[in-house]
Amino acid sequence: MNTEILFMEYIEKPFLLKSGKTCTLRSPGPDDASGMLDYLRLTYSETDFMTRYPEEVKFTIEEEASLLNDRFGGPDGMMIAAFLDGRVIGCVSFSRIACVVKVRHRAGLGIAVVKEYWNTGLGSLLLSEAIAHAEKSGFEQLELEVITSNDRAFRMYRNFGFELYGTRERAFKLKDGSYCAEHLMMKRLCPGGSQ
Repeated sequence: MNTEILFMEYIEKPFLLKSGKTCTLRSPGPDDASGMLDYLRLTYSETDFMTRYPEEVKFTIEEEASLLNDRFGGPDGMMIAAFLDGRVIGCVSFSRIACVVKVRHRAGLGIAVVKEYWNTGLGSLLLSEAIAHAEKSGFEQLELEVITSNDRAFRMYRNFGFELYGTRERAFKLKDGSYCAEHLMMKRLCPGGSQ
């Protein structure tokens, strides 16, 4: 049995941001490997709300290209990157928790936006597209974790219908020895996209 998680492709679409600039949303491919790695290192350096530190991004461009090339071709999730002037400025992805019967209905979601583009509507745009495609794909719920002090993200998730169902204490241990707790959130979906 193949338990590999494979993603659907998000077809390219332009969107207008609050700033008046137009970004393009699409699934990243192998040619975007360098840009995706730059994006990851940047977003990991801009806040402690992310899971990794920038130096923990150890993929080579070739490894990232291979990952982006091999990841597509299945119904188990989707990755949507936002591009502006040839640069990755945000990304959201959702993927099936596991390809086993008991948890196939659940998907985990992750999102990050380059700090320069916070408050431009990009986070809401990416989240809205991810929710719509997860619903169309038949997932019954989306799950995520958010650091408890990340009020902006927490409010956005609440506005999109995510509900708090628990808190994990000491979820992150930072380099300075301090800890961060994270909220566990979940949104129930109507599979097929009908209400």
